Amino acid sequence: MSNARNPGVGGAQLFISYRRDDSAGYARALNDRLAQQFGAAQVFIDVDDIPAGATFDTTIAQALGASAVLLVLIGPRWLAPGADGRPRLHDPADFVHREVAAGLAGGAQVIPLLLDGAAMPAADLLPAPLRALALRQAQVIDARRFAADTDALVGRLHTLLGHASASAAPTAAGPHRRTGLLGAALALLAAAGGAGWWLMTPAPSTAPVAAALARAPVNGRWQAAVRYDWLTADLTETLVLQGEGRALAGTASFLRVPRGIEQGEVDGAVLRFVTRSAEQLGGAERSVTHRWTGRLEREPGGELLRLTMQTEGSAQPHAPVEVLARRIAAP
Repeated sequence: MSNARNPGVGGAQLFISYRRDDSAGYARALNDRLAQQFGAAQVFIDVDDIPAGATFDTTIAQALGASAVLLVLIGPRWLAPGADGRPRLHDPADFVHREVAAGLAGGAQVIPLLLDGAAMPAADLLPAPLRALALRQAQVIDARRFAADTDALVGRLHTLLGHASASAAPTAAGPHRRTGLLGAALALLAAAGGAGWWLMTPAPSTAPVAAALARAPVNGRWQAAVRYDWLTADLTETLVLQGEGRALAGTASFLRVPRGIEQGEVDGAVLRFVTRSAEQLGGAERSVTHRWTGRLEREPGGELLRLTMQTEGSAQPHAPVEVLARRIAAP
């Protein structure tokens, strides 16, 4: 899966809207899953797709105007209050408010995704421009069934994008829908003065290793400070990667214990593999699967493995974990 993006972001069909302190891990895992399925240029996520020096408001408006589907990630903190005690979503300058309002006003197919047991907000809890969201059928994304739930979402998106492609012929419907969505996004930006589109500065994008490489140079020892959602401090995890061609072997630690890599492959700059662990519950042992996906990137300070680890089969649901690993030893 190459993460090379369309420089103009105008070709992305899928727009991921999320609140960073609510569902950043899910957003990254979902982005990687959809990019693998539809191509990275078809998926817009802020941290990858706003180039250095670009204005946030214009880039977002263009991406929304081109997108056929708006995916709204709703976790337990999606309606969390701001400093004034009111839900941030009620602030017209809130970036999630703007994205969802523009999608609804412009006629995009808006799909709410409910995470970590979050419930669909009732209409009376939403600001007026967003109340139509309460009428949209939501889909649950459960950390314990992440692969199966995202497979179902992918199937739905194939249907929606197939219809969009069929209507992209020179008919009245396709161009008008896109123009309407872009106009709605720009109008919302203008109404709020273009200020405060982002409450947080997007993480800087790093350039991925060229996908044309037969195998990215991932072999060696890597370390990362990892924060799990049930711990209050980072743990240092270690990956020892080996193999040739597309094959990937070695170990990746979980809770500082090395776990053997299974189903490992390297596709250009992209890595995918599985590790397993066990947990005790009421005297019985439960097998837990950890699915890893990510890519090798180059930064001014050296190489970086940007990975997402999704835990499946645990007694408790866990959000996807982002792992940023640095090389500490050559092969």
